[in-house]
Amino acid sequence: MNERTLRTLQDLMFAVEPHDYRDEVVAARQEAKALHRAGDETLQAEAADLLAENTVDMQSCLADYHLKSRMRHPDAALSEEALLSEVEESYALLEELGETERLAAAKAKAAAVKSSNLLKLARGAEAGLHNTRWGNDYASGLRDAMQKGAILVTTNPVLVGLAARENPGYWTPVRDRIRADNPNAGPEEIAALMTIKVVVQNARLLRPIWEMHDRKLGLVSLQLSPKGAFDADSMIEGATRIWDGLCQEIGGTPNTVFKVPGTKAGIDVAAELTSRGIGVNITVNYSLPQQIAFAGAIEKRSTAPLSFRTQMDGRIDDPIGEELEALGISNWAEVKTWATTAIRQRDYKLLCLPPQQGGLGFERSFCLGASGRGPWNILRSVADGPATLFLTVFPNRQVELDSEPRDIDPGAIWKPVPQDILEALQKSKLFRQSYEPDGMTVDEFDTYLPVQRTLKEFGDAYDKFVGWCGGQGDL
Repeated sequence: MNERTLRTLQDLMFAVEPHDYRDEVVAARQEAKALHRAGDETLQAEAADLLAENTVDMQSCLADYHLKSRMRHPDAALSEEALLSEVEESYALLEELGETERLAAAKAKAAAVKSSNLLKLARGAEAGLHNTRWGNDYASGLRDAMQKGAILVTTNPVLVGLAARENPGYWTPVRDRIRADNPNAGPEEIAALMTIKVVVQNARLLRPIWEMHDRKLGLVSLQLSPKGAFDADSMIEGATRIWDGLCQEIGGTPNTVFKVPGTKAGIDVAAELTSRGIGVNITVNYSLPQQIAFAGAIEKRSTAPLSFRTQMDGRIDDPIGEELEALGISNWAEVKTWATTAIRQRDYKLLCLPPQQGGLGFERSFCLGASGRGPWNILRSVADGPATLFLTVFPNRQVELDSEPRDIDPGAIWKPVPQDILEALQKSKLFRQSYEPDGMTVDEFDTYLPVQRTLKEFGDAYDKFVGWCGGQGDL
């Protein structure tokens, strides 16, 4: 799908007023007919792609924010029936034009969207049934996720590199153009510009949601170089420089936050950036001691609309599982899946609940679960409390969650971890460090095993990505 088609699709969902929508869709159909008569195969394909994808959009979460919103348009919001009528007319035209493959693909995609558990989760939040939102934990495929209700996206060197490796036909020319436009730039600068390109592309897709939700949804998380994870000044300088560039590129305040590592140096970075109104997302973060330290630093002086405190679920569950297996716990594989459930429950209750309910009532940073290993990481985290709980989900985990119908319990976060599971988890030193509020000191953050492992992986991926950006080696 080219950029012109994408812009038109976005305009149809977010810029066209409901009372003008039918006229705009009719005009798109008429243009498709005219292009088919003209015989230009490229333009024919572009027009058919637009019509087909728009039929999916009309049946997806994208229509909920603006066209169907009675809050925004009390007297003019479009009904589901009205949109389905437009869908049927576009289906009929695609069939008339002989676009049977695109028609079949659009119908199949719409059916998958409508049956999605993630869509059910998103619409449950919009309806006030719970207070849990989800996003795409990947550098590409955002718009498909948005059709199922994704309202944020996260990136890091691993994910940007994977996107480029999986779609070299798109990203290699982007890299080559950046290198041509910046002949004096070194590989690291090209890597930064590449990452910004991914961020800006995603930020533009999410920006209408950001604007409609008071700048508290529709955010893109951008990770700085993992090589500076222990250098506060370097991270602050890098974030400030990129922020200024994003302001120019986007033409206003960026709907982005910076991923700051959960290291000792990261605490000062989070405090400084949020005091300047720049949101952060604390990553390389696994434990309640880290959550407490960063939540406190952000709460003191933040003027940013929103910041996140990510808990990297699988990256702590897995090493806890290794410890439990080594200790001879027979059901270690099941027990480890409850580790982040237990930690997140404590995090949410301690930091997000108001004082009258036993919490600290922090309001400037929010729980975000990421790096999940299965549906349990999502389904056990749904919260109906006062603070929004965010989740980002890998594409393969989205498929796994949607592989069968699932019940969504609005208050799953309150369900106690089974006592025998908690007792088994307590045998793991890593779990105790993560679960207890005083399980680690700030000075121990940098040597904590999951921190070291993740930063090494991110550093290796970053080196590989930088090499590819400089024209050396493959991803």
